[in-house]
Order: sequence, then C-alpha cells, then structure tokens
Amino acid sequence: SSIARPAARGHRPPAPNFAGNVLMDALVATARKAGVTLHCDVRARSLIVADGRVVGVRATEFGEEREYRATRGVVLATGGFVDNDRMLEQWAPQQVGKDKVSDGRDDGSGIEMGMDVGAAVRRMHQTETAMLIIPRLAVGAMLVDGDGQRFINEEVYPGLYCHAAVHHRRPPVWVIIDEKGIEDVPESELWGMQPMHAAETIEELAADCGLPAEALADTLRRYNAGARDGQDPQFGKSSRWVRPLEPPFGAYPTGAGGPDSFNGLPLKPQGFTLGGLHTDLQSRVLDRAGEAIPGLFAAGRCTHGLHGEGYISGTSLGDGSFFGRRAGRGAAQGTG
Repeated sequence: SSIARPAARGHRPPAPNFAGNVLMDALVATARKAGVTLHCDVRARSLIVADGRVVGVRATEFGEEREYRATRGVVLATGGFVDNDRMLEQWAPQQVGKDKVSDGRDDGSGIEMGMDVGAAVRRMHQTETAMLIIPRLAVGAMLVDGDGQRFINEEVYPGLYCHAAVHHRRPPVWVIIDEKGIEDVPESELWGMQPMHAAETIEELAADCGLPAEALADTLRRYNAGARDGQDPQFGKSSRWVRPLEPPFGAYPTGAGGPDSFNGLPLKPQGFTLGGLHTDLQSRVLDRAGEAIPGLFAAGRCTHGLHGEGYISGTSLGDGSFFGRRAGRGAAQGTG
C-alpha cells in the first residue's frame, strides 16, 4: 500500500463453505453446452510427440491403455505437486511434513510429462504456507518470533506473515495482545478462542511463552512508544490498528513452533506448491532455451504462473482462468 492504493477484490461466490463447486458447476455446464466431451477416470501418462510437435497423450482408463490425438494442441492443467513427496523432497523440501492443501491428486504428473519432452520449469522451490491466525486479532497485536522480536506489519495479508513466520523466523512465533485487543474482536471472528497464556506483566508472559523476557519487554516498549502517536515506525502499520498495549497481556500460539492444535482448531502449517512449467503470455510451454514447444500449452498450478515469493488468496483462479483461456484459444487455433 506504500506503492499503490490496494483495489477491493473478491474471489469467493456467495455460497456456503468455500463455494468452489459453484464456479466449477458453471464452467462444466458451459463446456458441455459448447460440445466438449468430458472423459473422467482417465489418467494421462505421457505426451505423444511426432516430428517435434506434441500431438496427443497416452493414458490409462481402468488399466486399459489409450491414446488421445490432438490435431492442434494439448493443454496441461493438472495442478501442482504438493501430493508428491518425491518431488517435494527434490524441489521444495521446506514443505515436507506440512499439511497439504489439495484434492489429494496434485501429484506433479503434468509437470513431469512436460519435462519429459524438454519443458523448462521455474520457481519450483516456491510454496504457499499458511496456518491458523485470526487476522482481526493479529492486526491489533504484535507478532513476535522466538527472539521476542516483531518481524512484519501485522496488517498485511495473513499468508505473507504466515509464510515469513514458518520459513524465515526462529520459532516459536506468538501473537501478543492485551485484554482490550481481545475485547475489540467481534465474537463471530474470534471463534471462541481465548489466549493460551495471560499475565499482568510482559516479563511473566515471556516466561510462559518461552521467550526472552528482556527482548520481549523492549519490543513492547518500542511498539508502545510509536503507538502513543498512532504510528508504527518499524513496519508502518496503519494508525487505525495502532495503540499502546497495556496489561494484562495475552498470548496466542501459532503453528510456527507452537502446538498442532489449540482450542480444538488446527494450527499446523499447510500449503501447496507454486512452481511449475515455464510458460509465456500465450500459455505456450517453453523449453530450456526459452522457445515454445510446438503444440503444448499449460495453465494453472502446473505452471509457475503469477507468483514469486509467497501467495495471495485467490490468485490461482487468475492463473487458471486468464491463462487457461489463452491456452484454450491457442490450442484451438493451433498457434503453438
């Protein structure tokens, strides 16, 4: 927000739960109306190449080998590789042992199918990592690491501070807040969660949390010094959320060095992969020399897509829809 004014955005239809089915039902219905034939329970195994061009896929349907031929192009849209521990160990070992956000079939097969015909990959080490932190609680608090230090503006998108906490800070990471801060959170957003530890002094709270007392007390002193003027000199948090924290204090654990669950809710970090096939703006898959592989397109999480370090909620929809449309058009026109 220091560079450009953030635009309001939304990516979840007004329907129960996460509502992904609302989007997919509409897309499938539209595809069928357009005359697309859908083949389910078929596992693609490898790409077919003839005269340097991708012309189809080899697949298995209930143990029976099949071949699908394409006259103009093949589109890979097979998801990431978070469900493939072998690929995680090779490319993104920091994600090994963490919970997986997927449908259980992000096995990286499409990425490896592309690599088998010479495709390049990008940013295979990048992952999305999140854990349960109540944003409305954290924004009025201090996020501190195992050294008792703040490390980020608590106002930013939660995925950013979760990623920083899990991968770049000494554990354990805690949410440090006061009684008024908890009372300010609407009950509907607090999910009935009370602090794991509470104390009259910051030094006592530090001892309960396993944090260095002098360091945490100094962090609080510096935070409050700016907060008295509605400022956050260290990280630039908006004055809307900045005020001095006063005793009694409370501490909420996080999945970065904390327990796997708290108050019946899971804290363990979870995530998915962001790296994948190297594609251009036309969704053509590129080889290691940066040249398009004839007949091969890709979109969604099997590509490197939009992401660098970290993830913003909903952007996989952009990777899938924007680049998926370009891939479909390219394959239909045979422009790859």
